[in-house]
Amino acid sequence: MRRVPQLVKRSVVKRSVRRSGTAVLPPRGSRSRRLAAALTALGCTAAWSLAAAPARADEIRAKEWPLSFLDISAANRITTGSGITVALLDSGVMGQRVDLTGQVTTGPDYAGGVEKPGQTGWGEHGTCMASIIAGHGRGGSDGMLGVAPGAHVLSIRVIRDDDAPDLNQPTTSDTPISDGIRYAVDHGAQVISMSLGGSDSGADSDSTPEADAIRYALQHNVVVVVAAGNSADKGDAIQFPGAERGVISVAAVDSAGHHAAFSTTSWDVSVAAPGVNLPCDAAASDDEYMLGDGTSQATAYVAGIAALVKARNRSLSPAQVRDLLERTARDKPAGGRNDQLGFGIVDPVAALNGAVGVKAAGETPVAATGPASGHFGYGPTAVVTESAASFGAMPRAVIGGIVLLLVAAGLGSLMVRRARRRALAELPPAPMYPTLYSSYPGAWPQPQQQPQPGNQPPFNQPPGGQTPTG
Repeated sequence: MRRVPQLVKRSVVKRSVRRSGTAVLPPRGSRSRRLAAALTALGCTAAWSLAAAPARADEIRAKEWPLSFLDISAANRITTGSGITVALLDSGVMGQRVDLTGQVTTGPDYAGGVEKPGQTGWGEHGTCMASIIAGHGRGGSDGMLGVAPGAHVLSIRVIRDDDAPDLNQPTTSDTPISDGIRYAVDHGAQVISMSLGGSDSGADSDSTPEADAIRYALQHNVVVVVAAGNSADKGDAIQFPGAERGVISVAAVDSAGHHAAFSTTSWDVSVAAPGVNLPCDAAASDDEYMLGDGTSQATAYVAGIAALVKARNRSLSPAQVRDLLERTARDKPAGGRNDQLGFGIVDPVAALNGAVGVKAAGETPVAATGPASGHFGYGPTAVVTESAASFGAMPRAVIGGIVLLLVAAGLGSLMVRRARRRALAELPPAPMYPTLYSSYPGAWPQPQQQPQPGNQPPFNQPPGGQTPTG
């Protein structure tokens, strides 16, 4: 088994709120959030609050400010995402939650561990993300309503929750994320959502199991949505797999549309979505909800929107979906794009309208090129010339060797020519005899016997005294 790196995330305060009147219990403590996976740690949740019973289901809908901010009701009048499967690679999903009844299929568990469904450390984060993507509520205005309530969620467990008792122990699979991606592709997912992220030695090599699995997904027409990360306050470290080529990397904004202070700033960011002060289903019971911040939630919102777009036009390639979300984004930064918001905040209604009538286009191999924006993977594309300072040592050595060979060949040729001239100059003069040709037209020159002295005909008269006729 592969031991996963311990990547420390933002400090978190989790507090229990009892709604018996207005009394609120004080925080029970704080600690660093860690979630482990083969390559990445969950880089998504900045803070959580746990609202405990007897909270009413109708209270959660009032706190879902993204519903109006993104005009989800208008988008759902066009489509609810019916027929689309979103593979959620996370910490597991408690599919029996009332808001998710009938929406979830449980796939394999590549994370493993001693915790089981219903126990602490299993499915807390994943259940929250599933409710944002596809929660259908409890009828009327009660319960958690997701972006694509008609979509189906395929839950694949690839990480453990941060309070799992064996958080930093080896996972069942050596490469749970790549295994999860491939399983999702092979089992009919049209969208993959990964609200996780981190960094590991060699993660940027473009030849990791995770990078290979993402290419596999893109080649099979599966959209991949990944969190940009919550590292803005820790140096904006590049997050993977959010920095992989071809994925939709998502940043977070608040209810005013401003970049969230914790959201990673990077050239990999494609679009932004709500990620501050957001409610979602809790894993523990139907009477508990969680409230928190992070690019996790922003990613779930974009994954739900991608499901709506695919339901609207199933022929669209992952690159077309990404470019459509970028092109139709609202609140675009000055110049059209920046590293905080990407191309702006997603606009599901505009994206759905833009998807109509778009013909399918083959997915360009992401290892060779990036999206039309020129931003992908490891940064903006650049043209390198021989005169550039960044021209590598190996190309310089090869060109230098070729030049040396050409110079040596030129010097050798010059020396040979000089030697031949000296040798010819030392030879005695050769006798001068005219060359005789056959007289009839088209004849090939024939070798002639040299005439003997005193028996030589005139220069321009063939032997026998005949005059040339032609």
